[in-house]
Amino acid sequence: MSDKIKRRISCSAGILMAMAAMTVTSCIDEDLSRCGQNYRIDYTVRLRTNIDTEISDELTTANEQAFGVVLRSALSNVFTDVAQNIDLSFYSDNSLAHHETQQMDASTSSFTIYLPVQEYQHLALANTAVEPLVDISGADSDLTLAMVQQSGDTISSQSVGLFSARLPMAVEDRDQVFNVDLYMQNCAVALVIDRDGQSPTAVWGYVRDLATSFSVNDSIYSYENMPFVRANLISDSNYYGLYAASFPSQDETRASDDAAIWRFEVYITLNGSTTKSTLSVSEPLQAGDLKIIKARIADDGRIVTTASDVGVSVTLDWKEGGSHDIEV
Repeated sequence: MSDKIKRRISCSAGILMAMAAMTVTSCIDEDLSRCGQNYRIDYTVRLRTNIDTEISDELTTANEQAFGVVLRSALSNVFTDVAQNIDLSFYSDNSLAHHETQQMDASTSSFTIYLPVQEYQHLALANTAVEPLVDISGADSDLTLAMVQQSGDTISSQSVGLFSARLPMAVEDRDQVFNVDLYMQNCAVALVIDRDGQSPTAVWGYVRDLATSFSVNDSIYSYENMPFVRANLISDSNYYGLYAASFPSQDETRASDDAAIWRFEVYITLNGSTTKSTLSVSEPLQAGDLKIIKARIADDGRIVTTASDVGVSVTLDWKEGGSHDIEV
């Protein structure tokens, strides 16, 4: 090898060593936020729900218990401790510093994430990618990140459980493991209607006065422009079931002429006439919970219930007024 080539190799090696030394020096002498490492973060879905208790307490007869199995199956994707996907945001000084999505498909998962050394507010969302009715909004800042229900006069029921978590993280220049618990932010209501010998030609309903968005960092729900949530219908030879999943109701009674916090509008077409029954509920519908209301169909198509926290107003021979979409 010629002396000229040897000199070039020696020079190149020297430059590389100098650059490496500068990099190490910059991590030691300068702001540590320029450096980072991999950190393990363990995620766990904490499903705190009353669904099993509510079904066993409210549906007590043999026929009701059989229908409870049908209802439990219909709500299995809502009340689940399995997160299908997870959306991870890390904020520094209220601004998004790092974001990624992961496939989870489990109740617990661990991910290794590279982060520069600094303090973060970590916000996590689960199942938002598989719920078509809910979007992520304001993701650039932890102050504005929210799960937002799509707008409209009438919307469908949510189809999966939605979970979120928040965790302040002081990331240091050492091995660390962080634990993040995800909690359910939506809920469901079911109206179990005894046929009571009646044979209606149509049964449908809507839930009203439920939240439209959830601010993750503040854990606050918004109740602006609340739509009608279309209930799904299930049935067997003894019962009809109308159920819907959505964000919760408000906690306290609204300033109105009655004590209702939320409402369930039910429409029964019987003997050629449609009867509208509005069930006004004074008990809050809370995140993670299922509320079951038992009722029966009267001879004129009205809904009758003995639930102490539910009032009923009836419109006989109801005609569609066009205030929201009706699907019979």
